[in-house]
Amino acid sequence: MIFRRLLVNEFASSAGGVFTVLFSIVLTVGLVTILGEAAGGDVDSRSVFELMVYSSLTNLPALLALSIFIAILMVMIRSWQDSEMVVWFSSGGLSLLRWVGPVLRFALPMVALVGVISLVITPWAKAQIERTSQQFEQRDDVNRISPGRFIETEGGARVFFIEEVSEDGTQIRNIFMSERNGRGETIVKADSGEIRVTDSGIRYAVLKNGRRYDTSSGEDAAWRVVDFDTYELRLESKADQAYASRDVEELPLDRLLALDTPVAKAEFVWRLCWPLAAFNLALLAIPLSYTNPRAGKSLSLVLAVLIFILYLNGISVAETWVKTERAPWLAALVALNGSVLLVTVLLFVRRVWLQRWLPLALVELPYRIFSRHRK
Repeated sequence: MIFRRLLVNEFASSAGGVFTVLFSIVLTVGLVTILGEAAGGDVDSRSVFELMVYSSLTNLPALLALSIFIAILMVMIRSWQDSEMVVWFSSGGLSLLRWVGPVLRFALPMVALVGVISLVITPWAKAQIERTSQQFEQRDDVNRISPGRFIETEGGARVFFIEEVSEDGTQIRNIFMSERNGRGETIVKADSGEIRVTDSGIRYAVLKNGRRYDTSSGEDAAWRVVDFDTYELRLESKADQAYASRDVEELPLDRLLALDTPVAKAEFVWRLCWPLAAFNLALLAIPLSYTNPRAGKSLSLVLAVLIFILYLNGISVAETWVKTERAPWLAALVALNGSVLLVTVLLFVRRVWLQRWLPLALVELPYRIFSRHRK
């Protein structure tokens, strides 16, 4: 009992350290990406922290599964290198199978957590990211503009630049606007302006003391310059449009199971694969941890990362096959995770009961034949 508690504590400590490192890397990369999108006007700069949290939640299943795998592998590699496994095997005939209990005692709660995050929390986080993005896209042009930057709206057909905006957002100064249409381009420059809303809810940007330049395309290209005291520019506002999720990745589990489409089944396979992957990798780490005490542990950790990448690619392939109806969803789920579990069983057989994969006589047979031939 004391031994199991010590192992579980060591597994938890290692998993916490590994997860902290991996999560910090993913969090930093996500923050840089979101800040770049905010600087380009693709997302609201006031929602950077919110989007960063949601984006981190979408990566938690993979990070937790990898953390469990590496933590168990590191603890057991240390036991091999410190010759603790030699003492373990010589203590009353204990085998490698006795490690399964402490490993599962640590891994099963983590596997359950991965399942909850993958099936429930991750779709909710993706839905929140999409909702935040759509709410930003549905805001009117002026509210999306940050002072001192050029912002494209309406698919790049309109470009705004406002040097200064009042705190209440109604007064603007030093405005530049360029708009392209089928007939040419219109450029408007004004010293000041304000935002007005009509009784019907239509918004206008009322520019004052400015100049408008109209250019026409084609053979009869010409310029027309108009000075104005007041110029009203209608702003398309879509903020009242309701948000509706159109992606199966954002659907809750009950709505996803109600759909009988290949895309929905593929998404269910993707979500269900992560807790199964965490369980398989936790067991796989036990026989995979064998290492020569004279050798370093870097090779085993590199091998662990490669195995995780292969597993991740296998999940993606299974999802694609279900989505394209090349395989039933249950067959793809069982084939992928069952094959990994079979490899784990074979490695246990190799480490517990077999000294080598092939009998010694069969291994030495080519050398004997070669020696006789030389004579």
